[in-house]
Amino acid sequence: MSQPVATTSRATSENRLESDSFVRFFLFLATAGATYGLALLTPANQGPAGWIAALFIGLVLPLILSVVLPETLVRNRLLALFLMTLIGNFAFILILLHIAPRFSFGAGSYLIPPALAALVLTTLVGANAGLLLVVLLGLGEFFLLHPDDRYLFASLVTGIAAILFSRKIHRRSHLLRAGAGIGLIALLSTVLFAGMKFQVAWELILTEAISAAALGLLGAIVVGALFPILESAFDRTTELSWLELTSLNHPILRRLALEAPGTYLHSVMVGHLAEAAATATRSANPRACRAMSLYHDIGKLEKPEYFTENFNSADMNPHANLTPTMSALIILSHVKDGVVLARKHRLPRRIRESIREHHGNSLVWYFYQRALQQEKDARTGGKILRLRDEDIPEVEESSFRYPGPIPQSPETAILSLADAVESASRTLEKPIPGDAAKLVERIYLERDKEGHWNDAGLTLTEWSSARRALAIALESILRPRIRYPRDRRGQKTHPHPLEQSPAAPSAESRVFPKQG
Repeated sequence: MSQPVATTSRATSENRLESDSFVRFFLFLATAGATYGLALLTPANQGPAGWIAALFIGLVLPLILSVVLPETLVRNRLLALFLMTLIGNFAFILILLHIAPRFSFGAGSYLIPPALAALVLTTLVGANAGLLLVVLLGLGEFFLLHPDDRYLFASLVTGIAAILFSRKIHRRSHLLRAGAGIGLIALLSTVLFAGMKFQVAWELILTEAISAAALGLLGAIVVGALFPILESAFDRTTELSWLELTSLNHPILRRLALEAPGTYLHSVMVGHLAEAAATATRSANPRACRAMSLYHDIGKLEKPEYFTENFNSADMNPHANLTPTMSALIILSHVKDGVVLARKHRLPRRIRESIREHHGNSLVWYFYQRALQQEKDARTGGKILRLRDEDIPEVEESSFRYPGPIPQSPETAILSLADAVESASRTLEKPIPGDAAKLVERIYLERDKEGHWNDAGLTLTEWSSARRALAIALESILRPRIRYPRDRRGQKTHPHPLEQSPAAPSAESRVFPKQG
């Protein structure tokens, strides 16, 4: 019991540091001081310009971030990532300037580090962060290192190209392609805006091409190696990680398949539904929805036999000998147990949030109703025995509610709806076309009345599209298979494969749907 308490204590301490205003002030102060120090090390000893840059970082940059990247002023790790990338790139360019005469770097080489930094920041944080970084680095290097407008234009072009390349990175091998593309853009930008540091002539184009392409590829390899470290250190989850998390070979998923097969199949089906719904929206990430769905119920591994999807029809219902309050306590605990397991297996913060939020503060309705009925029966019997009402304990609704919070992101909201819909669909007897859409709509509206979707971050139009896609996906799952006639010996006759209904999915496609 001590381990969860220690984990919770550590998590609380981390959350406190994450939003501490003193830490935020220190990060801006340290970055401003480092900027001034680096300005003094420039070949032209840009002391006055360094003061201006330091004041800009300390006074103006926080205002810009509050508009462009408001999340950085709430999460200090995210702010540290942005500021470290900014000052680290400036320092790296300064080092390149000092060693360039020895290694004959082409002018395009100076464009590679900022572009790679934009690629990293866009992948980890988003396009807004990458674009802001490109602009700040371009202006900073223009005023402190390269007072040439042609360099500024080339830097902006290369950085924006890197941001576009980052949107096509879905596998780690794509980083090499992005690195080569950045090197090529840097070369073309150098030739197009010739005369940055060296006067570009035809005899130098080969040197430019080799240095830019080599540095681009080398940088991509280094970035690929650093990505897992950066994701862990700054608690970010990229498309690369979401794709890896959807692998069913993860140890916790393999354990789930063996120890709680019903929960495992439920999670896979929820992943299929949630991914389909997320694809129909602009705000939600389909891969994130699938990954969150696979792990959202891992807390049931602590007591898998108490959850209906894992019941063996030959076994007695384990809740039959428990009070409704005890049954509800076991059901509710799978959220807390899931968060503890997720931390133990070092699953990303977004996964932990989805475990914590997917039930919101909803009610364990079945056991709550049982408790109310028992209370009613007890009061009826108490009157016969002439017991006082206060001697019979009153059922507290809070004991049957999940602790929450309600879904705080589009992904966890879609997961919450898909989870409830998939579970409820198992109660449908002989479903007919249209039942899936009615079920989705009913559950959505019920939770909407409770304010369950208030913080989801999805527009009404997106919700409409998501519900429609979810209903279509559920309809395909519920569609019955064709019953084939049997021959005189009682054996089932199998038609030619081309005569089978294309609408009836195989068992494999139901459990392991194809990736988009």
